This record gives sequence, structure tokens and C-alpha cells, in this order.
Amino acid sequence: MKNNIILIILSVTIFQLNAQTATCDGTLPFEEKDGLLTIEMESGVLPANSNWQTGSEADPNLSGSTINYIYWDGAQSFSSLSGAEITYNIKINNPGTYRLAWRGRIGTGTSRGEHNDAWLKIVADDFYATQSNSPTASNALEPKPSCTSNPNRNCPEGSTTGGFFKAFMNRSPTGDVSQRWGFVTNTNDGNSFRFIWATFNTAGNYSIIVDARSNFFFMDKMVLRKSNLSDSVAFDLNNSESSCFDASLSIDKKKIETLEVYPNPTSDKINIKNISLSTTLIITNTLGAVLKKFEIQENSSLTLDISDLESGIYFISGSDSSITFSKKFIKI
Repeated sequence: MKNNIILIILSVTIFQLNAQTATCDGTLPFEEKDGLLTIEMESGVLPANSNWQTGSEADPNLSGSTINYIYWDGAQSFSSLSGAEITYNIKINNPGTYRLAWRGRIGTGTSRGEHNDAWLKIVADDFYATQSNSPTASNALEPKPSCTSNPNRNCPEGSTTGGFFKAFMNRSPTGDVSQRWGFVTNTNDGNSFRFIWATFNTAGNYSIIVDARSNFFFMDKMVLRKSNLSDSVAFDLNNSESSCFDASLSIDKKKIETLEVYPNPTSDKINIKNISLSTTLIITNTLGAVLKKFEIQENSSLTLDISDLESGIYFISGSDSSITFSKKFIKI
């Protein structure tokens, strides 16, 4: 009996790099445009059966507007993650270094040093903090464990774990109500590093992960702005939330017919044929972390070695100036 060889071809999504906007449902990536990304915290998918809650109140800084926010009302988790992470998927179109800040306020008590923080992680090519408003400042921190092996970075004073910063604010929860909310996101106890940065080397999908630390810390929105964009523009309260991107809204059927990526599932190699673009292929995990990069040339076919990846779900993607493709595959 003849041995039948079965070729498994992935159905690859290919889409225009121009925005394909869709209703944000908490799973689609929020799309950066012109160096700016604005996300309302309540737009994330709050883990089921967790102590994440939502609330609202009149905005003291924007007449006639309402602030919708999230907060944690469970036990505080100062030395480890709570296990109730909220993942915000993002799509970066303009690679570079961005500053992140979120708008929040202390929701209970009278101390500016309590109920004022959450765990923060940006899955990017680099994630760090500086004291000065410069992404190239020499005095920089990064979270544990990577800071312990990086001779050019220090570890934060105070809590840090699993690639997360303790990200806090220090505005007074009493007094003039117009001063209680603010875009303040510090790290490092005792000597605050006020500027948190993420570097994205290539256009593509990444993520921001937030976990509970203090309870009753109210979080309204977060903003990523490219380093050449001013805070006054980025933190304007009249800015709308960024649109969400849905790749399935613009599928190039001709490209689907010619591009082949196989097999799936696979144990050690992924084959790609009929690539009609020059690009850097990237492989990411489900959190958006870039694990591998491959430079390819137009009209090439190649085999990628993924034998060192752990078993699980991954995504392979690439793009040029007009199209991009992305596909999920399973490593067994």
C-alpha cells in the first residue's frame, strides 16, 4: 500500500496595513495611530469570578463628562501577582519607543502612599523606566528577573516580579477634587522613576498586562505615546479611545491561495512557500512576546526551525508597506 503524504496548509490571514476598524470587544487589538494609543481600562476583559469591579463618577477635569474606571476590591497582593491579569492587546503601526502612563486616583483612605498601585507589564522588545523624560537616559531600571542579568540596568527598589513593575501614583486622595485624578505612573520605592517606556522594534501585535496589587486604586485610562509626541497632546482628556483592528475585514483571497505555511500542528519545523514580500518574520506567543525573528527576501521559500520552542500556541506574522499576514500554529 502506498504511503499517502498529507500536506496541511494553514489558512493565512492577509490584510491591508491601513486600519480595518471594528467594535472593540476586549480581544481585538487597539490600534496605534500617529504615535498615540489611548485605551479605556474598562474596555479590557475582566477575568470572570475575580474581584475586578467597575465604577463611575463625574469627571472633575472635564465638564459634563463621566469617568468610567476599574478597581480591585479583593485582598491586596504586594509581593506577588494576584493571578487576575487583564490583557490589553495592541497593534503598533509605527515602531519606536513609547511612554506609558495611566490616569488614576486613590479610591479610599487619606494617604497618598496607600491604595495607589497595580502591577504592570508591557510585552515588547524592551520595557524599562527612567527618572528623566528621556528614553535614552543612562539611569534606567527594568523588572526582575531580567534586571539581574543586565549590567546596564538596575532593579527597582521595592517590589518587582515576573517581568512586572509595581506602578504607582502619589496624588493626595483628599483636598481639591480636581487634583485627585492624574496621569501619574511611577516605579521604584523611595526615589520615583516617573517615566515608563516600551520599545517596539517592528510593527505588529503586542500587549499590555495589568494585575491587581492594591485594592481600591481607581484606573480610568492608559496612554502610550511615542517619544517624539508631547504629553500635553497625548494626555488631552478630549482624545477618543483608539479604534480596534480586525484583520478579517480585509482579506486578500489571491494571496491566501498562493501562500503556504505548513504543517500544523508541528513538532520542529514550519515551512513557508510563495512569499511575495520582503519582510522580517516574527514568531510570538499568546502574550505577544517576540520569540524569534527571520529575515526573508521576496518570492522565497524557507523552512523555520522551531524545535527549541515549548509546546503551545504561537503566531507567525510578517508585513511590508502594503500587506501583512498573521497565522496561529501549534507546537507539539
